[in-house]
Amino acid sequence: MQVKDDFAAGMGLTPTEAARRAQIVEATIDVIAELGYAKTSFSRIIDKAGLSSTRMISYHFANKHELMTATLTTLIDHHDRFVTEHTVTTDDRTALLRSFLETEIAYLAAYPRHVHAVTEIATNGRDSDGSPLFELVVRDLRVGRLARQLAQGQREGHFTTFDPEIMARTIRSALEGLAQQLLADPDLDLRHYTDELTALFTRATRAS
Repeated sequence: MQVKDDFAAGMGLTPTEAARRAQIVEATIDVIAELGYAKTSFSRIIDKAGLSSTRMISYHFANKHELMTATLTTLIDHHDRFVTEHTVTTDDRTALLRSFLETEIAYLAAYPRHVHAVTEIATNGRDSDGSPLFELVVRDLRVGRLARQLAQGQREGHFTTFDPEIMARTIRSALEGLAQQLLADPDLDLRHYTDELTALFTRATRAS
């Protein structure tokens, strides 16, 4: 399944231009996942995409920063679409947390290169002064959204007392640890791992 480049929506591109842009973003994801952010270059991307010249990339993206911004935005949109489609709709915060965990695990199992590409971009994307380029948006993706849901569950009396941000970071670390485990052991019993994680965090968060 290819990602959809909604970053280009409203830019007035022709169907051919939109398809080429999406092709470049898809190839960028593959190169980052295979070689890492530092080794990702226009030349390696055109090789992966089967294009003839780096000018075909620079026509759509002025530089690596602009390409990485579009790639990250596309990856986040792809993730959000998957989560929206697979997470249950319920007012039961405990059931919602369980569904969130199951959906996140299903995503990282189905799209490991996407997850790895997001991590590479978030970790290594730097401005000219060395400051992180995407820190705020990735932090919200990894921790902020979940922390807000946990805090809301506490206000509604569904969850016990804990620091929502620390709990969100702990859950995210467990998920990212699973992603690394899957890379090392593709035959991992994912169903058992999912059951254990959901049971663990359900017990840790629910109100007594």
